[in-house]
Amino acid sequence: MNCNIFTSTLEENLRESKEIRETHAVLTMHRKGEKAAPDDTKTRQFIRETNMKYFRIEYETLLGDFAVFDLGSEDRNGTGAIILKVASLRKVYEEKGWDAVISIAAENIRYAQYIKSSAGSITDSLFSYEKIKDRLIIRPLNLKSNRTKLEGCVYRTFEDIALVLYAIVLDDSENGILNTIKVPYIVFEEWGIDFDELLKITMKNTSSYALPRLYTNIFDIERTPEPESAFMSKDFKTRRLKPDNTALVTTSRKTNGAIAMFYPGVKEKLAEMFDDSFYVAFTSIHEAMIHKKGSIDPASIKRNVTETNRIFGPEDTLSDSVFFFDRKSGSFAAVV
Repeated sequence: MNCNIFTSTLEENLRESKEIRETHAVLTMHRKGEKAAPDDTKTRQFIRETNMKYFRIEYETLLGDFAVFDLGSEDRNGTGAIILKVASLRKVYEEKGWDAVISIAAENIRYAQYIKSSAGSITDSLFSYEKIKDRLIIRPLNLKSNRTKLEGCVYRTFEDIALVLYAIVLDDSENGILNTIKVPYIVFEEWGIDFDELLKITMKNTSSYALPRLYTNIFDIERTPEPESAFMSKDFKTRRLKPDNTALVTTSRKTNGAIAMFYPGVKEKLAEMFDDSFYVAFTSIHEAMIHKKGSIDPASIKRNVTETNRIFGPEDTLSDSVFFFDRKSGSFAAVV
């Protein structure tokens, strides 16, 4: 089955599915090669954002096939859409069949609708800093891949990384569900709080919500006892890291765990454990790899990061750079 036939068959199956119809989401298929009409700003924005998200290219012509489900008007399920890459659905079909494809689409739609129905109370509270402050966290994103999506939002840039201000909508840790929304700049202006002070407070929130974790055996993360990974804990018995030890830093939640490298005191603690300066490679938005100075050529680290980002794609990529923390000066910056 070639790509065009699969996309047409996929559309037919999605439209005929009772499970999908019951969600009341409206399906639109967007095909590779699609361009927006001169006056169609909405489609143009969709094409540009989709290309950046899935292909890391800012381009006016759509570079793949996508199934897009409109979640409804504001008086129903809120605005927004679910975007499913046809190529990914094709892999599911080839491995598990059409039932699995339909199930994935319906699951995504229902989850998004649930989130939107839960978001009302949070969005209503956004303009009150006192009501929302305990729900504010920082998430790290790649600046280039997300530049369009960050327009009008609150964030601070660090090299090619954006430290973005989010509000937690739903935190269901038991089921592994976390949903957040970016804080609009107009909301931040309404709060009337100094940005540096806000960043400091929110980073403390984040470090309490997602505790920093260090793993010296990166292949045994799930079985490492908490006391051995809680390196910023008062009860942690500080030990020296071997010069050739590649350590992994993340958070107790692991999702978006690269933010741990921006927590107060983390870099200094790692330098103490290495008894030296060190390099940092963000292998995804979820973690950072730490190498002691002199243990490896930063150019080699760079090659590994580039290859990792190529394999896992733009959604998980945080940075293409290699960073260096200088223990003596306390500086932290990209070096390659």
